[in-house]
Amino acid sequence: MHKKQQAGFTLIELIIVIIVLGILAITAVPRFLNLSTDANIAALEGLAGAVRSASNLTFAKANIEGVANQPSGNVDVDNDGIDDVETVFGYPSGNRTTGIANVLDLGESWAFGDTFGGTELHITSASLAGFSGITNNNIPVRGTNCYITYRPPSELGAQPTIIFITSEC
Repeated sequence: MHKKQQAGFTLIELIIVIIVLGILAITAVPRFLNLSTDANIAALEGLAGAVRSASNLTFAKANIEGVANQPSGNVDVDNDGIDDVETVFGYPSGNRTTGIANVLDLGESWAFGDTFGGTELHITSASLAGFSGITNNNIPVRGTNCYITYRPPSELGAQPTIIFITSEC
């Protein structure tokens, strides 16, 4: 009698492989999620550096134009004869159309939201609040709990404040 050669896997072997792959996936998912959290926080840290640089350059320009000690003013940052940036003690205001956002060239990668009156500007990744691929998330910037807040100085001699909110990055 000939012994029949086994071709392929048995049902038990297939189930064991599926279980092992499931266990590997369960252990890998938290690590992957943690990497995306780290990436979002790192992106915010890079953004904060750009915001600091832009505000310091605007302050230098305000010093040159003699408006750095005024509670409100305007600065022509690109030397075209038109005041581009609204300032508070020489630093850009928190207004998203005439303040710090007007100095930054962030494009569509970032979503903005300011407080009533433009006293603070909140910025987050557009993939969290705005557009992610072809999906419009429509989440308010502060609703993401993963953003920075730019707050201009409230008195002469103070510097702007950048606050990190990263509880749900």
